[in-house]
Order: sequence, then C-alpha cells, then structure tokens
Amino acid sequence: MVIRLDFLGDVTMSTPGFKAIRKFFPDAHITLLAAGLSRNLIEVMPFFDEIRYFDAPWMVKNKGKKVQRLYAAIRDLKKAKYDMAIDLRGDFRHNILMFLSNIRYRLGFDIAGCDFFLTHVIPCGTNHHNINLCIALIKYLDPENNSKYNLSLKITDQDRTRASAIIKQCNTGYLNNSGPIVIIHPGASWHGRRWKHERYALVADRLVAEHSARVILAGSRSEREIAEKIADNMKNSVMITAGETTVREFIGLLEQSDVFLGLDSGPMHMASATGTKIVALFGPAHSDAVGPWGDGHIILSHQDDFPCSPCDQTVCRKPGNSCMDAIRMDEVFDAVSKQIEKSIQAE
Repeated sequence: MVIRLDFLGDVTMSTPGFKAIRKFFPDAHITLLAAGLSRNLIEVMPFFDEIRYFDAPWMVKNKGKKVQRLYAAIRDLKKAKYDMAIDLRGDFRHNILMFLSNIRYRLGFDIAGCDFFLTHVIPCGTNHHNINLCIALIKYLDPENNSKYNLSLKITDQDRTRASAIIKQCNTGYLNNSGPIVIIHPGASWHGRRWKHERYALVADRLVAEHSARVILAGSRSEREIAEKIADNMKNSVMITAGETTVREFIGLLEQSDVFLGLDSGPMHMASATGTKIVALFGPAHSDAVGPWGDGHIILSHQDDFPCSPCDQTVCRKPGNSCMDAIRMDEVFDAVSKQIEKSIQAE
C-alpha cells in the first residue's frame, strides 16, 4: 500500500515514486490510499492495481464523524492484510496509521516525528521537496538506480478532445487571435499566497496587446469568482474555464498552452508535469521546498525583503505591503514574455 492522502499537487509530485515502486515490485498487488478529492487525477494512473479512498481528518476538513471514520479506515486496512506500506509524505500520523493497521513492513521518513512506528526509516536529507523524497525512496530501494524519473500525468483521449474544443472556442468565440496561449491560474488554497486580481488583469491586457495572447483564466468552481473579477477589470476578451473543466481536461489545456502563470498551487505542479513553461509567483513559502520541478521555469519572489517570510500563510502580518504585494506587474509581464519567446523558439 502506498499512502498519499493529500492534495493534487502532492499527488502529481509523487508520480516518480509511484513509477519506481511499480518498477521495483512488478508482481505485487499495489494499492494507493488517497483522498477522494484526487479521484479524477489518479483513477487513470497505470501504477496501481487498486485505489482506496480515505478522507483523513487531518487533511480534509469536511464535517462528519471524524473519529468513527478513522476507526473504520483502520479496521478496513487491517482486514486487507497488507505486507508493506510506504508513506511518501513523511507525516507522523501516517506512521501511526500504518502501525495501527498491523502492516508488517512500514517505510517512511523521519520528518515530523513518530519514526519509531516505522520498520524502515528512509534517509531524506534536509530538503523535503516531494520529489526529493521520491528520489530518496528510489535510492533506498535500489541504490544503483540512476534512472531519471520525471513527473507524469495521464489523461484520456476524451479529456484531450474536450480541451481541444475549448481551445478552438477560444480562437473563434473570444479572442480571434492565433497568438500564444497563456493560462492564468489565480487561485491558491491559502489567501496569503494570492496576488491581486487587478494586477492579473493589467498583465493579461498587456499580453493581449503586445503578444496577441489568448488568455484563459482557469481554476476550480470555488475560484471562479476570482477569475470573473480579473475578466471584469480587463479591456480585452478573455476565456474563463474556472469551474467548467475536470482536472484531466485542465491538464489537456496545459498540454496545448505555451505558458502557465500562477501561484504555489497544485495546478502549478500539473503544468510542470506537462512540460508547460511556468511563471510562478511565490510569497510565504520557499520555492526550493514546494516550487515547480524541472529546468526553465521562472520563479518571482521577494521573500528576502521580508523577515516574516516564510510564515504560516493563514493571516498576513503585513496586509497591503506583503511579500506577494512586492511582486511587480512589469516583472511578471517580462517573465511571461520571456517564456513566450522560448515557446515560440521551441516550435
């Protein structure tokens, strides 16, 4: 059993580990224990024989009988009689969960404590980026393995067809442009990570004016209001797909886009997995710990100018003058322009 009970970005960053586990245990029956909110992303992954869904009370803040759900999950895991469990997060609660589920071999990391519940502690150094943890696991299982495991996401032909239809609609019904496609994802789970919608609007208008860009405002249903505020502040036409696509359809859009502009979020990691050129705006969190993986991405941050950063990201100590507010519109436009030029040269 492989444990990945957190969010879409974390699941995306774990794909090198997923591939390595399948390669190392080719004949094993491998189960992924995942959160229900990841269903659309993981149900087409080829690495697993079975997927169990469990909304852990410490990860998913839904209402209900949390203790009863936890006991039920432990009971079901005991019945399954797994020989081995691997936690890719380094979460002490997962170490406890594996122990209480009577799993004989328990592999994990000593990051948050309770490593004494593990039978095998994987050395992981000090940089706990999810992909570094995957690399540590790979080296632990096979010290001679020098393979390069990149991020990878799978979608269906139907998802890709739907994404192509959205792009076609963008070409004819919205912008009548044939320029580069720029996906803007302005949402983030923590408000402290967000950039002002008025600034996105000004950058997007300039991208349309100077690059004939086709701008798509993406996100979930809960992020649609942010996308609409950006569109309302723009002079040019823009397409809003927030709340109208599935996760896999969004990945299809990323595959066909030139640049992703966004924040420290799951969609940023999905963009990295599709090879899309990224401009990421970072404030309260360290990019070396949770930034986009791979070469060629541009990260804009002014953390060094703010002694309070990094922080818990829940309540900003400097509202109106924060590390996110310090990111200027001109540097964002210049970064996106640079990525557009790279995309054109690569064609």
